Amino acid sequence: MKATNHPTTRLLLKAGTDSEWDNCAFAILLISEEWKKAQAKRLKALKYLEEDCHFQSVSFIDSAADFYQTNEIHVYSIEELLTGKEWVFVEMEADEQEDLIAPESRLEGFELVLYKGGNAMYKAHGRHTHEEFWTEEFALQQLLIQIA
Repeated sequence: MKATNHPTTRLLLKAGTDSEWDNCAFAILLISEEWKKAQAKRLKALKYLEEDCHFQSVSFIDSAADFYQTNEIHVYSIEELLTGKEWVFVEMEADEQEDLIAPESRLEGFELVLYKGGNAMYKAHGRHTHEEFWTEEFALQQLLIQIA
């Protein structure tokens, strides 16, 4: 995995979990044309909701982000790849993502949470443990501008 300054179809996001026994260090977001269109539509709808002073967030079922943990075979320094940014585009070998290690928990309930101002985060839950896995919050609107 290699960080790059030009847009790719994969975005690296720092991630975490509230699990006492499982591990999650990062997520890879797959960016497709369909994904771009869906996010633009959601951000447009968000503008109407933001006017309500009681609005906090809205969630969408969205499984575009996959969560991973670091391991001995593929040791990635997430902080080094991100270099202080919320997210970074990454280039990967054809089968490299298949070799990444998912958390021990079987994840389900994948969602994208949108907040006022166009920030977002991905979440998922352990199927049997109900533990939460999440990405760091990121500026979705800025991301869409950069990949347009």
